[in-house]
Amino acid sequence: MRIKHLAPLQNAPASHSDQAKPRFFGRAKSALLIAGLTALAVATSAQAEESIGGARSVVNLVTGDLATGDKVNVVQGDDVFSNEGVRTDADSSARLVLHDNTNLLLGPSSSIKLDRFVYAGPSQPGAIAVNLVKGALRFATGDADKKAYLIATPTAALGVRGTVLKIVSDSTKTFVVLDEGGALACTRSGSKKHCLQLTEPGQAVMITATEIKWDAHASAAVTAVIDAIPGPPGSPGAPDGEHADLTPAIVAPTVVTTTPPPPPDKRCDHDHDHDHDHDHDHDHDHDHDHGRHGHHGHGR
Repeated sequence: MRIKHLAPLQNAPASHSDQAKPRFFGRAKSALLIAGLTALAVATSAQAEESIGGARSVVNLVTGDLATGDKVNVVQGDDVFSNEGVRTDADSSARLVLHDNTNLLLGPSSSIKLDRFVYAGPSQPGAIAVNLVKGALRFATGDADKKAYLIATPTAALGVRGTVLKIVSDSTKTFVVLDEGGALACTRSGSKKHCLQLTEPGQAVMITATEIKWDAHASAAVTAVIDAIPGPPGSPGAPDGEHADLTPAIVAPTVVTTTPPPPPDKRCDHDHDHDHDHDHDHDHDHDHDHGRHGHHGHGR
């Protein structure tokens, strides 16, 4: 059963997955042991299903793989949890809003893992990491410190700086388009990471396991995929019966543009992780509401 939390997403308390520890009370040793085991079980369960946000909208079939091993359907109003995997069926989509107001729009036939969520308040340091296993994602940062965010795919590691990104990925390549703000895109594999800084709206890169390239053709193709993600009936840009087909969009951008890349000072190789102080202080009007978010309990 999915645990329900009634606290609103907006102005939710800080979430620290590694913080909860059982405390044991009592004088008798046997009572202490029983109480300790009970507290440990409760704490483990709470950690495994700690609400980090909610499903703002769900279209058709969306499922969740909880850290407890339970597989459940996700419906509008449900909480989402730390270490939960969320998968969309064909012709399906999900919009998730985390407690820091990070906004995730997941396209059809896509899968994402909510790896880590540590949030202490607006502009405060934290750790918010998501893993796009496959498919299409529109990612808009919330109000945590800019360096808190990390997006991973099978081939890429993306650091964002107050950013809106459009991403389409499969097991061999990732296409990233900068919609707003700034980002550092890096390869994940190989002894030496290769990175490119995206600083201008519309810039696009293709990232394989060991290579990253500017790809102007990817911008329009990826944008078309994100724009075609089905929304709830009656929502703008998502007429009834129109759904996204990810396959052509993943294949189409593979032709790399022959247009010269941006000046060399925007290209850099790194022998270490992508967390560099390339801050781009852009205002971002990401797609999220600042209202309260309802959570509706339901059993599984």
